[in-house]
Amino acid sequence: MTTEDNKQHIVWHKDVLIKQFISYAVGCMMGRYRLDKKGLNIAHPNATDDETAPYEVNGETFVIDDDAIIPLMPEHSCFTDNAVTRMKEFLRITLGEKNLKSNLNYIQECLGKSLEEYFRKDFWREHKKRYQNRPIYWLFSSRKGAFQCITYMHRMTPFTCNQVREYLLRYIEFLQQQISATMQREATLNTSERRQLDKMQKDLAECQEYDLRLHDVALRQIDFDLDDGVFKNYALFGDILAKLK
Repeated sequence: MTTEDNKQHIVWHKDVLIKQFISYAVGCMMGRYRLDKKGLNIAHPNATDDETAPYEVNGETFVIDDDAIIPLMPEHSCFTDNAVTRMKEFLRITLGEKNLKSNLNYIQECLGKSLEEYFRKDFWREHKKRYQNRPIYWLFSSRKGAFQCITYMHRMTPFTCNQVREYLLRYIEFLQQQISATMQREATLNTSERRQLDKMQKDLAECQEYDLRLHDVALRQIDFDLDDGVFKNYALFGDILAKLK
């Protein structure tokens, strides 16, 4: 807020407001919030079927993520519940199909980047900062982020790591198929396509290395007590989660 000639003026920071809006949208996807009710919906372990059930909004059905795992991956990847895809669905249901394109363009204009780039590079960092290094969404990430997904701490179970691994294995298979298809026309690839092939091969190796570590942790079926706090519980998962600091 600024003052001029004894008058007060509110300064709107569009990027800040849009980031808060996106955070709320993710909260609705995870079931932390509901569009049809005020306050928190799920902020405790062992959510009931009623708390995770789909519900009606503006004549549409809004679906809470079934496993509280949302990939932060390229939009063209193999996940139907990818963050960008679900964000577009959120915009369509809440603000209407007619305005979807213009609203999406406005969001990306405020962010100064594509929604995909924001989710992949900035969303969790912003979330971690907002929660002062005690995030409620935990980031499962390979070493350089070739594979990334977030989970909701309050909905995690001893089987969450194994569920994340299922996403990872699906992405590994997707990469292998993309690499194989590209290699079949290797002789005709242009420079850009060769760079993309090289990136896919590096991403595949990174994901395969991550799978070895994730598999070991998944076998432990880690359970934790939320009362122990984020730092203690987060540390139980070692280096399969992104670093808090």
